[in-house]
Amino acid sequence: MEAFGLVLIEAQAHGLPVAHSDLPGVREILGSSGVPYIPGDPRSLATALDEMGRDLHRRKVLTEAAVNNARRYNITTTGCRLRELTLRVAFQRPRHQRA
Repeated sequence: MEAFGLVLIEAQAHGLPVAHSDLPGVREILGSSGVPYIPGDPRSLATALDEMGRDLHRRKVLTEAAVNNARRYNITTTGCRLRELTLRVAFQRPRHQRA
């Protein structure tokens, strides 16, 4: 099992709506940009896939949300966030020196 969900983000970057295991880490990564199903429950997975297959409007909404969500994890965005975090930590005064 992959902890981050890179495959899901890659699918979203290609504009694909995703059905995903309803697990805490995946929920955090995808938010409402995918359709969750209960891991190990084939009926739950079938329901999630049926929802995406039947409802064209929902699929379009999920596709747009997928692309927007994937942008949060692209290399440029990730690099900028890492740089900001590094600068914040590197130049933060130790607690004992704060006024």
